[in-house]
Amino acid sequence: MTDLNEKRQKKDAMADLETKAMDAKTEMAIADSLDMIRTRNARIERSGTGTDVVDVKLEKAQAERDEAKRRQEEEDEEAARQAFRASTGEMVRRVVVEEDDDATPAAEAKTETPTFARKKKPKKDLAAQLGIKKKAVM
Repeated sequence: MTDLNEKRQKKDAMADLETKAMDAKTEMAIADSLDMIRTRNARIERSGTGTDVVDVKLEKAQAERDEAKRRQEEEDEEAARQAFRASTGEMVRRVVVEEDDDATPAAEAKTETPTFARKKKPKKDLAAQLGIKKKAVM
């Protein structure tokens, strides 16, 4: 019975030692990562390029891009207005196409609607392309 108690105490002592070792390892890892973060923050503070500066630069670039896009859209709208303005300055509403009763055959050919019917392709002589010569039957 005493041997069993001694084994349990040794086992518990080993488990306690392993737990303490794991806790120490975890604390060291946390301390290392905290030290890295502090070093990085100090370097950023010294260089003056913190995330605030990056955010400001990013916002400025986005604002410039948005302004350029807005300016381009305004220029496009103005160009469209000028394109649809008549020489007298009034807006062109629509173009009226007048049809002549005495249409010429050339004009009729131009207005012919295309057909999408399938056309059969002629078969190629593949034997001739491969260099196969047929013997004449006598």
